[in-house]
Amino acid sequence: MHPLLEQFLEKWVWPTAPGARGAAFRLRITEEKCLKGWEIALQRSLAEIEKGLASGNDDWQRRVALGGYAGEGVQMSIKQMSAQLLSVDLTEQEHYIDLQRMRARQVWDECKHSKLHAEVLMAKGWIKDERELLHNAAAHTQPLPAYFGLSMMFPHIHPLARAAQHYFVEAIACLGIAAYIHLVDDPMVRHEHLSQRDEELMHFMEGKYKIDTYCTTLENQKPVEDTLDFLLHRLRVSL
Repeated sequence: MHPLLEQFLEKWVWPTAPGARGAAFRLRITEEKCLKGWEIALQRSLAEIEKGLASGNDDWQRRVALGGYAGEGVQMSIKQMSAQLLSVDLTEQEHYIDLQRMRARQVWDECKHSKLHAEVLMAKGWIKDERELLHNAAAHTQPLPAYFGLSMMFPHIHPLARAAQHYFVEAIACLGIAAYIHLVDDPMVRHEHLSQRDEELMHFMEGKYKIDTYCTTLENQKPVEDTLDFLLHRLRVSL
């Protein structure tokens, strides 16, 4: 196991809050399913960064910033996070009000994240201002399959289904950031990722909290596990 993953597990995954009745379920799916996916994703991030560093120029940094902006630009983030808010039915909002509050905060978080990518593009002289990105297709192209199709619909199978996305995918974001900070010396690239580290960790902890707090019955655990299986399938497809 890579030391970066080992450190992440020790600090954030294995500790459980006293009395968290869903923790046993979370630890089981972590060991049976998440660990392998996290290890694959981290190795892929490290390999991509090392390939960029070995290229001898900064163009890979431009591609990373454009790709990040495409995934977390204002329009994309508002649409994606609004879909998450809508995944809780009106009749269930009182019961899941803390979920809705965390998701509402994430709308702001994701929009802010896009500004970090734009800052890199401006500081490096690749664009004069963010408005230029309106006319750049690379700043609005998402390589993920069916980004607004199946992956946007699966959270609607149950209010807790999105917890699997927060727990599994946001951990990958945390590990990716750790990989950049571990390997890259460029101050703007480090700023691009270091400034985002706490936010991605908060989203991971949101998933952890939801599973530990609400996934206490087979009925509430099944949609989380089904969604995790879908995410693992998509990760394997993208490799």
